Amino acid sequence: MIVIGWAVALAALAVGWTLQRLVRYPGGWRYAFHEEHRAAREALRDARNAVRQLGRAARRERWQALAGVQRAEWAYRRRIRQAEAELERLRTPHRGEQIGQLGDITLYEHALVVREVEVPLADLRVRFELARSAHWSYVYLTQPDGRERMERYEDQEHSEDAVRQFTMQIQNAVAAADRVQKQRTEEIRMREAELRAARQATAPLEAARERLEETRVRHDADLKLPHARAALDDARSAWADLTGRRPL
Repeated sequence: MIVIGWAVALAALAVGWTLQRLVRYPGGWRYAFHEEHRAAREALRDARNAVRQLGRAARRERWQALAGVQRAEWAYRRRIRQAEAELERLRTPHRGEQIGQLGDITLYEHALVVREVEVPLADLRVRFELARSAHWSYVYLTQPDGRERMERYEDQEHSEDAVRQFTMQIQNAVAAADRVQKQRTEEIRMREAELRAARQATAPLEAARERLEETRVRHDADLKLPHARAALDDARSAWADLTGRRPL
């Protein structure tokens, strides 16, 4: 069975090759296979090969130039995206880990949350006050734009000492956040400069586009492929004169 299978496969290949040859060299068996027409077949084959090779080389060169433009564009856009993403990260810091909580104030590394309202720590002013009645302690939060918040704590629920300690904890967190904010501000300036540089770094992209345009212009001016196509047309005409059938 294996031998029969191989025989069938070889027969199918032979039939396919024969049919292909008859299509490539139309006019009948004699013109496609006999030795007397070998020179005519070779002339047609050589003309086809010349067009195919020149066309393939031109397509490959154009594809390489176009791929160079695409790579340059990808690298250019990737650099900008990375700079923009880093700037976005610096400009929108997260509140960080929770440090402490007292009543309705929850303290994080970079923010306070007062009854679900987030207040950044940077440049926040914090002070403690004790009521004259000595039954209430107050924590005042003054934001950079002047807005104030006040939280009060009853002694029976939160002692004066606990409120003072928490106020100091907030003040220390604000000092740390201010240092981080100063560093972040400097880093933002650096990243903004990097983004400007990334947007201005168009030289590789422009060079790639120039190479692509030069390739197109050179191919338009190159006469080798048109001459090869004309020679192929002549070869087809000669074959048609010989056989009465014009090949593809």
